[in-house]
Amino acid sequence: MPRGARLALIAVAIAAAFVAVVLPLFSSSGAPQAEIAGQLPLTVAAGQQVRADIAVDNVGDSIINPVCVAMSGTGATLIGANFQGLDQVTARSNRVCGGQLTGQETISVTLVFTLTVPGSAQVSLVPQQGATVIGPVFTQPVGVT
Repeated sequence: MPRGARLALIAVAIAAAFVAVVLPLFSSSGAPQAEIAGQLPLTVAAGQQVRADIAVDNVGDSIINPVCVAMSGTGATLIGANFQGLDQVTARSNRVCGGQLTGQETISVTLVFTLTVPGSAQVSLVPQQGATVIGPVFTQPVGVT
């Protein structure tokens, strides 16, 4: 094989390897997927504002914009949240949204909420992109005194 043909073949192989390795790093395709991790307080006083630190983890490769967390539970009212210590957001309809998540990124979110019905409340948090659910429900019982 002539020397020019070998060099051309090597150049094509290097270019193909580069595209195969680097191009997926910039990919934002696929359905967004996220998970919520953390710990809610075990007991809270009824009607008092409570702060809870959670993490929202983008477990997919696509960009999630906006990142939202929805809360549900008996007597649960989400007041607001602080995303990464930067964005202070007021909740609307028991949901807060702030910022974006790139692929495989994790952010911290401090939720502020109240529980008003004494007893035991099953509090659920759901990761969303806008109004679309993009991950499993995080549920934890919380005692309300």
